[in-house]
Amino acid sequence: MCPKTSEQCEEIRVGARRKILDAAIECFAASGYHAVSISDLARHAGVSKGLMYNYFSSKEELLKTIFDEVMAEMMDLFDPDHSGTVNRDTLSGYISRLFTHLKSNLTVWKMYMAIFSQPAVMKILEEEIRTASKQPLEMAERYFKEQEYKNPALEVAFLSTLISGVTYEYIADPENYPLNLIKKRILGLYPKSPDKKLKK
Repeated sequence: MCPKTSEQCEEIRVGARRKILDAAIECFAASGYHAVSISDLARHAGVSKGLMYNYFSSKEELLKTIFDEVMAEMMDLFDPDHSGTVNRDTLSGYISRLFTHLKSNLTVWKMYMAIFSQPAVMKILEEEIRTASKQPLEMAERYFKEQEYKNPALEVAFLSTLISGVTYEYIADPENYPLNLIKKRILGLYPKSPDKKLKK
């Protein structure tokens, strides 16, 4: 029975929705998207299948909701003051914040990387990926152009690939991967006062 106040009802609703989302993140990270059913998700969340459909009309909607949440969080790491611009300090800050987030939210990152390793899932999220990546890619490319890199788009692709590679390696063996040393090595590639003669 729902508590008497609207605030308590809303708290229960938000809590149940969060349980479902967290259960989906754990299941998708462990088994992949396609191997998990709505029944599996409901069981893992400790709710009925019917209640699942009260919050999400389909597994696809649930996946898209999780993706949107994760992308919003990634954007906050990249542009914490929502200025729409990148400078040397915010770039190095982003790299540091990203790896701190990776260490603290390993299950989320396992799920995230699992999504990007499955073409069929990428297809489901095609529009969401395009929309979410547009602004940060433009911001990063504009920054490298301002720093007079000869090929700003290539530098963005290089940094993105580097971060993805580190993420995969850390997820595979978080106990032994030297994440902090790798972070320092990457930060060394983008010093606060770069020598333009070294730019590629």
